[in-house]
Amino acid sequence: MDINGFIELDGYSVTVSAQKEPTGRWLSWARFERMSDFAPLKTHIPGMRRRVPNDFPTQEKAVEAAYDYARELVKAKDVGL
Repeated sequence: MDINGFIELDGYSVTVSAQKEPTGRWLSWARFERMSDFAPLKTHIPGMRRRVPNDFPTQEKAVEAAYDYARELVKAKDVGL
């Protein structure tokens, strides 16, 4: 699975990725990390990976949905960290 994008949202570093399933549909994920955890000498950065609750016909739609999902979770303060 490749990382398809990156965004910074309200103190979080978010990477989004998509993967093609054998059915031809695409699944996507958003991984959240706190920006404050990126400090000198910090060896462990906790993160939370959340799957977007749907599948999509194209990689582009899957990645776009992952960005939207990440924005929703950050706005709701529900990223899981």
